[in-house]
Amino acid sequence: MSEFHPQTATKPRIGVLTGYWSTNIGNAFFQLGAVYALQKAYPSAHVFPIGDQPGYWNTKAGNPGNAIDYAKHLDLDAVVILGPYVRPEMNGIVSDLIRTQHEKGAKIIVLAAGMMQYDPGTIELSRSLMKECPPHIFTTRDTETYDALGDLAEFAFDGVDVATFVSDLFPKVPSDLEPYIAVNFDQIPEPRISTANEVDPRSSRSFNFENKVWNVYQPKRRTELCYKHRAYIFLDSLLGLNGGSDRIDERLVVRTDHRYNPFLMKKNYRASNLYSGDVPYSYLNIYANAELTISNRVHACVATVSYGNPAMLFTRSPRAYLLKRLGLDKIKDEPQRVDLGYLSDEKAKLIDWLRQQLTDLFGAPSDPSAQAAVSGVSHG
Repeated sequence: MSEFHPQTATKPRIGVLTGYWSTNIGNAFFQLGAVYALQKAYPSAHVFPIGDQPGYWNTKAGNPGNAIDYAKHLDLDAVVILGPYVRPEMNGIVSDLIRTQHEKGAKIIVLAAGMMQYDPGTIELSRSLMKECPPHIFTTRDTETYDALGDLAEFAFDGVDVATFVSDLFPKVPSDLEPYIAVNFDQIPEPRISTANEVDPRSSRSFNFENKVWNVYQPKRRTELCYKHRAYIFLDSLLGLNGGSDRIDERLVVRTDHRYNPFLMKKNYRASNLYSGDVPYSYLNIYANAELTISNRVHACVATVSYGNPAMLFTRSPRAYLLKRLGLDKIKDEPQRVDLGYLSDEKAKLIDWLRQQLTDLFGAPSDPSAQAAVSGVSHG
């Protein structure tokens, strides 16, 4: 009998920090997008997702003392960190990993960097955290982050959010549902929305879409409580307050909940036609087929516009700067679509820039036609 020898991953080995899909499925959108973009830029690399740090469950507490920071023990040529990693809680979550891999010789790559806040104090703290182990490659998802931090990296690029690659890695699959609106409110109460010929002075706000006035009625007190603490949305659902109509403007409503975990039946399935799960592909397909998405989640809107559909964002978060980078300056005021030609060009520029930097770093790909193994993560 011949002896079996397990295969060892070839170099360069590029580990992408991923995880926490069940607590926010939007994380999967940009994590899958990052793996896809790196594969496109440098096909012969072994690009693979690795588990993220447990401190993201409770960022204030950081990583538990008994947790093994497994990613720092891997033999990597590069470690990829995504999104708003430069945050006040960084020291308790990813700093040790970054420092250890940097000392071992791995290159630090940051893709689609952003910040949780953009005030001078946060920017200064972010700069001090980055200076110890400056990234070799650094792309941003909004120009504000590029202007604030880009000079600290060896090579920086004012790019777009890698979550925009979801429409490339997961092509739309048609469904036999009637035309529908996707509604995603899992952090604040879902507002009541109705259409009319004119603005209702009793409404919280209104916007125009398809030659109609859409009046929005947001429960002010309950919304403020949910902004103060994320637990209130669970109480809201337990009390049976966070429901909603089956239809808006005579269209079917399909709802999504991006926070599957912690699971609460009365929250995850609080109203009709609600999808909740811990893998991203059905979410992507819901947004890909939606005639309009209305959401308080940034990445529900990013996914929707990436498929060419209109979206409107209800949030106070400055992370919406990433949508401004896509030309969607008014997405908080009215539904907007992205210019797909512009988006295609921006994604191509990002891939080309990454290809050049990775080639300079690792040399020309040994087999440009080879596709790196990604443990079933890439779709298409």
